[in-house]
Amino acid sequence: MYKQIFIFLLLCFSTRVFAQCITGDCQNGIGTYLFPSGAKYTGHFKNGEINGVGVCYYTNNSKYQGEWANRYPEGKGTKTYSDGTVRTGLWKKGKPVDENGNLQEEYVARKKEERSDDGTNIQSGCLSGDCQNGTGIFAYPDGSKYDGNFLNGKFDGEGTFYFANGDVYSGGFRENYPDGKGTRILSDSTRESGDWRQGEFLGRSLVEMGRTGCLEGDCTDGQGVFVYKEGSAKYSGQFKGGMPHGYGTCVYANGDIYAGNWVEGAFEGPGILTLRDKTEVDGYWKAGEYMGREQPSDTADTASEPVAAAPPVQIVSSKAKVWAVVCGVATYDHMPVLRYTDDDAYRFYAFLKSPEGGALPDDQIRVLIDEDATHENILENISQIFGMAGPDDLVVFYFSGHGLNGSFLPIDFDGYNNKLLHEEIAAAFSKTKARFKLCVADACHSGGLLAMRSGEPEPMLVQFYQSLSKSVSGTALIMSSKADETSLESSGLRQGVFSHFLIRGLKGEADTNSDKVVTVEELYDFVNKKVREYTANRQSPVLKGTYDPKMPIAVVR
Repeated sequence: MYKQIFIFLLLCFSTRVFAQCITGDCQNGIGTYLFPSGAKYTGHFKNGEINGVGVCYYTNNSKYQGEWANRYPEGKGTKTYSDGTVRTGLWKKGKPVDENGNLQEEYVARKKEERSDDGTNIQSGCLSGDCQNGTGIFAYPDGSKYDGNFLNGKFDGEGTFYFANGDVYSGGFRENYPDGKGTRILSDSTRESGDWRQGEFLGRSLVEMGRTGCLEGDCTDGQGVFVYKEGSAKYSGQFKGGMPHGYGTCVYANGDIYAGNWVEGAFEGPGILTLRDKTEVDGYWKAGEYMGREQPSDTADTASEPVAAAPPVQIVSSKAKVWAVVCGVATYDHMPVLRYTDDDAYRFYAFLKSPEGGALPDDQIRVLIDEDATHENILENISQIFGMAGPDDLVVFYFSGHGLNGSFLPIDFDGYNNKLLHEEIAAAFSKTKARFKLCVADACHSGGLLAMRSGEPEPMLVQFYQSLSKSVSGTALIMSSKADETSLESSGLRQGVFSHFLIRGLKGEADTNSDKVVTVEELYDFVNKKVREYTANRQSPVLKGTYDPKMPIAVVR
């Protein structure tokens, strides 16, 4: 008896407690569930999820008692905060709301004082069934959930994924990604049905009566209609040398449409890309990349004149050194997998290693991707690299992956342990002797084709960065989006929208005054403008910090 009590107390107060049902029926009944944080819930369960009426005692001495739905306080309930104040009212996904579902201002104020629901007091892991080789339900700390077949611990076969933003995908899966036939119903009730491959929506085949290739006209040097192999796209317009060249319209199987000028098979010149969600990207293009709404000075006659290559760029100056740690995580086990975060990190690393980016030697840069990006490994490399920086140098930390309130999530995040706290990054910046410090965070993710990388719209994220920048003088912090937005990924760019324009800005496009120096202010202004244009103002990067706006980030040679 005493032994059992001792074990129970040990579980309650350990900082590395495993989530578990400690009494009762936590599948379809009434039971008691212990969170990894030590918080404890007692109440109703349905299909392994906290659902019904119950009470949760949090580790900061706050308590919620009332209605729950899909693992969150939702409905009518009473929250007793750690300072003894009480709120009784309506709740949605753990947040206080009014009768119209609008977030209450008190939530913002409370987040300044406590983090009792920082994303790890949400029931997660395998809720029911066999999540290794069978059928089961697996839930994530960001609120998303998968219900379906598993093979070797990964989604494989038929299943349904419930996204944190309200979207639902049902269909085939492979290696955790939607793959095969499937339908995604967006939160606005829009439906996307067709073929998927590694998480990307391919759409319905555009093959007409079994025919591909040139359907009509002259598809070599004239006007014609051409359907690409496997029906992935249908182009109608001008051709030259067997490729789209001139004006034409291409309808893609996934619903995207581009109408505008082409050069040797790529978007080039004025054109409009209408994404399947009806977002219009209107402006000028070069070799398939969006350049902006204004015609670039070097593309006055882009349809016929060759465009000179961008001049090489070197970070800061020839005397100062750059020290960088670049991290990208995509293949999470305890958060939804991502598609472009690892690629974004590789691209940023490749830029810094290139002559354009300063050709950083190996002893000045580390790249940590997926299994290398553990909590311990990231901090060790930051300590080593930043520790070698001198007083005139620049240190850079780049992270692309998931984020929860107050932290980045390394590959070994297990649903509770191994969060990379923002305070840990702040401590590393405060120890370095470097005069210039840059933190680039693209970490509010959840995956999908120009779809949201999830992460709650937490005001605490911005508040933390403000406090970080105040405590670490000379630090500039560029975030991919505002706290109430999400970072977007583009299949057209095949990377995160933010990282795409970040690298372009560093390569020299952000040098708006043509003084051959890209300052942090110029970089931010360029990235902010381009990202907002490309996403129709759905994503707005943020710049915070106590830094010199003229702090040099890149030098154009």
